[in-house]
Amino acid sequence: MTSYKGISLDSRLLPLIRHMDSVNEYRESLQRLQAVWDNLALLGQLSGMANDMGATRHAFAELTSVLLNSMGQEMRRKLVQDMQARAQVAIDILTRNLFERTADIGFLALDDEVRRFLQLDNPGAVAGERAALVGRFHDYVRKYSVYDDVVLLAPDGRVLARLDEGVAVVATSAGLLAETLQTRQPYVEYHGALDLFPSRTSVLCYAYRICDEQGRVLGVLCLSFRLDNECARIFANLRQHDDWYVVALITPDGAVVAASDALQLPAGTRVAPVCDEDCRVTRLGGREYLAVTRASTGYQGYGGPGWLGHVMVPLEHAFADAGHGRLAGQASELLAAVMHSPALFSASLREIPQQAEQIQRELNRSVWNGRVRQSRDEQSGNPTFSKVLLGEIGRTGLQTSDVFAQSIANLHETVIAAVLSESEFCAALAIDIMDRNLYERANDCRWWAQTHSFAELLSAAPRSDATRQAITATLKHINSLYTVYDNLLVFDRQGVVVAVSNPTFAGRVGQPVGEEWVARTLLLAQPQQYAVSAFAATPLYGGRHTYIYAAAIFASDSDEVVGGIGIVFDSAPQFAAMLHDAVPAQHAEAGGAALFIGRNGEVLAGSDAHYQPGSRLALDAAWLQRAATQRSAGIIVLDRQYYAAGACPSAGYREYKGGDDGYRNEVTALVLIPLGSVQQAVAPAQHDRIRNAHARAPERNEPVAQVATFHIGGEWLGIPCQQVIEAVDATHITGLPGLPESARGVLMREGRPVPVFDLKNELRYGRSAAEREYRQVVIVQGEDGAQFGLLAHALAETLEIPLRQIDAIGGLFPGQMPLAESAVRPDPALGREGILVVLSVERIRDRVLGRPNVPGWSAPMLEERRGANPLMLS
Repeated sequence: MTSYKGISLDSRLLPLIRHMDSVNEYRESLQRLQAVWDNLALLGQLSGMANDMGATRHAFAELTSVLLNSMGQEMRRKLVQDMQARAQVAIDILTRNLFERTADIGFLALDDEVRRFLQLDNPGAVAGERAALVGRFHDYVRKYSVYDDVVLLAPDGRVLARLDEGVAVVATSAGLLAETLQTRQPYVEYHGALDLFPSRTSVLCYAYRICDEQGRVLGVLCLSFRLDNECARIFANLRQHDDWYVVALITPDGAVVAASDALQLPAGTRVAPVCDEDCRVTRLGGREYLAVTRASTGYQGYGGPGWLGHVMVPLEHAFADAGHGRLAGQASELLAAVMHSPALFSASLREIPQQAEQIQRELNRSVWNGRVRQSRDEQSGNPTFSKVLLGEIGRTGLQTSDVFAQSIANLHETVIAAVLSESEFCAALAIDIMDRNLYERANDCRWWAQTHSFAELLSAAPRSDATRQAITATLKHINSLYTVYDNLLVFDRQGVVVAVSNPTFAGRVGQPVGEEWVARTLLLAQPQQYAVSAFAATPLYGGRHTYIYAAAIFASDSDEVVGGIGIVFDSAPQFAAMLHDAVPAQHAEAGGAALFIGRNGEVLAGSDAHYQPGSRLALDAAWLQRAATQRSAGIIVLDRQYYAAGACPSAGYREYKGGDDGYRNEVTALVLIPLGSVQQAVAPAQHDRIRNAHARAPERNEPVAQVATFHIGGEWLGIPCQQVIEAVDATHITGLPGLPESARGVLMREGRPVPVFDLKNELRYGRSAAEREYRQVVIVQGEDGAQFGLLAHALAETLEIPLRQIDAIGGLFPGQMPLAESAVRPDPALGREGILVVLSVERIRDRVLGRPNVPGWSAPMLEERRGANPLMLS
């Protein structure tokens, strides 16, 4: 802990606290009130309240530190979690993308046309052959648009063919060539300057050694990845137009590979990675930033190029957005229901309002008792001064409690807004992962359909077992490189299965596929087109739900369709992995989930087994419609649980769903973060709110009655101050066996037991109030001096009431003995709304103590009054 402007704070907040405007506003308000408490404590010496004031002042001071600490820690936690999520997504999305590249280079290096070209006697000198190969490279990049160049090298480094023929480089002497020729790994991943690309300061390149059947090296294939373009897409999805985050990818030693703001973080700039703590304040260019760094979690065994995700935000803007605007469209009843959820707020934070309420309750009790004593003692030394002081103490207590309540309410709103933002961010992440993944599937089926051996073998007639075996071997090799598929199948122009990659489905060979997407595939007009099945159960996936991507196979020398290829996406584990990655671990452990759903709420996949493909979510149609059309977040009720529900519809990736590929499939990612279970609404507790309104006082010399008031349930009740001893806390009542329901037990006062009674059966008592906890005991004294206590929920004002406004009501009910002695008419000019019912202590005693089974009260206090008060023993 450390000290900041007189407040004891967590040391981690010290460099941040001055930028937390809301925390500083509340600190200033509470410290101003603390100065008032200091003055009141001094003045309290004159009225004999020094001990009470000192305790209250100290309690509020301690709670101020707890509150500000909690606010600061919550704001820091919210910010750091948000930054860490963005840093993690930045590096993990790129890693997923590059994982696909490691498979691409392996498959393209085995392409028949590439290998045939390298086996020519002098491949570099055959212009027509080279032009044909460059044309094939163009076909490849039209499908896999993540690449900007394809280069084919001879073993001695000569450039034999390349996609970008405008680059005047005839050979390379870079170490990449030697490393690729010597490596025992399937490929080489290289980042840095490369003489093959003289106009660039760095390039991300994948290289693969190409060999013939005897293992003789034929050449090296290089794929140049569009790193800057891809990073710009990733960064754009991670930043809003009005935030101040700078998202970057850095090397382990802190060199910037790419950043969302090249002015603040140019490529090559050195920053300090934050790998040993959750965040750190750093300096760059004369400015302070809060920075976080995250390493890649890897994907299917691939760890990426070793880079790190790094996010920075200028300190002066780090805490500017509390996110309250996000709650504007939320239903007030849902907000109220989750506002105090234990799923969102720590126990220490939830205890702050209770502690503030306890302090305020004790203060109010002291003020109330002081006013009662004043009213009883007309000869007090300076009643006017004491009355003003008590009023000021009450007002200051309410102001202090109101600051606590407002700050906690704002903090709750901030936390809920943050959870809604998090759910929306996670949904956007999930759908982005899905679109990127399925983009690759659309590319794969189209490129594999252009495999020359498929066209040649399907065109041959009659078809032999050797033909099927050759196609099967190729499919199995592809499937070994691309593990996201459960099966690959080639079918002929009649839709009959020719070969499969998965032996489990070997029985399908020779049988018609029999699904509607096959007919659509065979009607495709050119190699850039593809078809996709509906997301449905299919025997080609063991009766489970999945997508099947397909493309037509065209004859080598014409536009005739000779068959097609279908690739069965292994949707169950792949979608589960995508959705699992989209839900933060702490939310998943608490019951959170992520789903892919259709427009009408039908489930495609879920991270939780509770949500099965083909089932339907019981959600409002209007909510589903909004989720299907725009990125949004809100609070919903599902299966008797409150959730922060973030939704983001699919927008495609690059050409996939976003261009002229003709494919439209409405899918929305939905992320559910639990906010607590749905419970029966409970009326808010009625707190002691002793107001000191500056209302018009009774006329001078006008006869008045002094009445101490309180609340039992929904009733506003009073007792003449002359008959009130004091109010005490209701937590020290001891129950006694064998008593009637109205007798709750005894409490000790000045060493003697005082009976305590509950009037709930004697009063008009609202159901919602019946669930409230009794907080106070009002001790009263009858005309004979006997004392007993009445349970009350809250204390209210102590009033001077003109006698002309008090009406006796005892005679209104002949033959009855109402507990009320009189009623006070409302007087808005004096700050009184509603009717105040003044109880009779004597009638309460007669009603409650006059029952036959009450003589069990045999405490010494009652025994002493046997002769003077026979009603107590009758």
